Amino acid sequence: MKQTKSRSDAPASKYLLSNAVVNFFLLAMFAVFPLFVSITFDGNFPFMHFDNGFFGIRHQKFYFFVTMSAIALIVEVMVIITNISSDKKDNTLRKSFFDTLSFTDWAAAALLVSCTLSTIFSPHPDLAFWGEISLGSSSIGRNNGLFLIIIYILLYFMISRLYRFREYVFVGLAISCGIVYLLTVLNGYYIDPLNMLEQFKTSQPKVYMEFFSTIGNKNMLASFICVTLPVLFVMSVITKTLWKRILYLVSTGLGAMAMLIGDSDSALLGMGVFLMVFLVVFARDITRLKRYFLALTVMLASFKLARLFSLMMNDNYKELGDLVKGILFSPMVYVLLVVTAIITAALYLLDSKKPDLTVPKAVPVAIGACFGFIVAALLGVFIYFSVIDRNTDLGSMEKLLRMSDAWGTHRGIMWLRSFNIFHDANLWQKLFGTGPDTFYFAFQPYFTQLQAYGDSSTDAAHNEYINYLITIGIVGTLSYLAFTGSALVRGFKASKKVPVALACAAAVVCYLAQAVVNIALPIATPLFFIFVAMCEGCARMPEDAA
Repeated sequence: MKQTKSRSDAPASKYLLSNAVVNFFLLAMFAVFPLFVSITFDGNFPFMHFDNGFFGIRHQKFYFFVTMSAIALIVEVMVIITNISSDKKDNTLRKSFFDTLSFTDWAAAALLVSCTLSTIFSPHPDLAFWGEISLGSSSIGRNNGLFLIIIYILLYFMISRLYRFREYVFVGLAISCGIVYLLTVLNGYYIDPLNMLEQFKTSQPKVYMEFFSTIGNKNMLASFICVTLPVLFVMSVITKTLWKRILYLVSTGLGAMAMLIGDSDSALLGMGVFLMVFLVVFARDITRLKRYFLALTVMLASFKLARLFSLMMNDNYKELGDLVKGILFSPMVYVLLVVTAIITAALYLLDSKKPDLTVPKAVPVAIGACFGFIVAALLGVFIYFSVIDRNTDLGSMEKLLRMSDAWGTHRGIMWLRSFNIFHDANLWQKLFGTGPDTFYFAFQPYFTQLQAYGDSSTDAAHNEYINYLITIGIVGTLSYLAFTGSALVRGFKASKKVPVALACAAAVVCYLAQAVVNIALPIATPLFFIFVAMCEGCARMPEDAA
């Protein structure tokens, strides 16, 4: 009788040079990109200076990303051509790029095509392509033009086909992010070891108060935290090596402190959604669940450590919002810390008594239903006071529970007027928008109204989805949602055979949540697209290469 070859008898997947190129690119983006700023060398001690670090920091990150991407793509093409030329019988690489296109692949192609059409027929094609143009003595745009979108899609196809898991790239991410987070905390208490903020103290006080670490203003910091902190949190859950778990937990704790001191509600929103989703994801596996609660306990302990550090600094911190102050000073955090510590200890004990215990499916379903009910209830209250009852005095909760022009640090006026812009747009612009990164010109008729809130102009809606609706239209927005959403689903499905897919999915979940109140910039968004590509890459990865 002929025996069927078992999975264990199958030949192991090779780790090729093309796979190594992807991982070296990821290492550059994870370990160097977060820390990259303008450096000046001179003869004055300490010889290396970071004084100009915040001048054009968006451009510095943008150029670094574009350069690293170009190098990786060119080298990858050369490797593939050489491989095909040297062994014409072996067409594995060629097949991996063009065979079995997934829904995510088609959505990525649709996004690129729709953005290209949007750019070609844009009233402002230069801005739509490059994402930045000069306008008199200043420039507008956020470098989010078609040029950057092309790079994102090219990287997606490279990473999704050639990614193979090597944990050293995540170790690099943990180290670089730990430094970024620590600098954020120090900057929040006016400690500036890189001397990047000192020059702004009198010349640009807003920059001095709102810029942190090697990232930029607090909104960009929030976006960066939302795309990196969930990854470190999940890696602490799934890694098999103790010292790496400790490293991830330390970086997670520093990230929790940075999230508070950086003072951005969007980071709290994104992390809140992430924690809810992944409690459901980990609920059935006791080993992962106990590590989830361990990481959560570390985060809560870090909140109180931030409070202790604040006391040591005589509470001499940069301005904090009411929500962040409530977390930093609330004694309820101690209660939550004790509760999570007890749950963690109980789960560790249970896991030691009954290893490999699987929790019934009813548990994550019940948890997910509870979270769904809470979110639906909050949304219902918001809609009720925003649409039905606009007269009841809500006091200090007015800015949270009722939509108005002033809502969300006057995001309300940008969102509400954006819907007016979309309503008044012609059919083509409804479908394909005014061109990538052209929100400035679309919103121009409302600049006078914006001045009442202290801004003379804006080039972003401060909601990525509304921004895409105006700039790349319904077709582009739906393509973007299909692209990111399907990659996320495939990442979750792939996590059964490739656990690191959960870390990649965590970044996507958290970023998509914070994007409701934030903007895309080449400071954190490139990392988001990389994790989207890695979700697809995990879905395509051979099981013996995981």
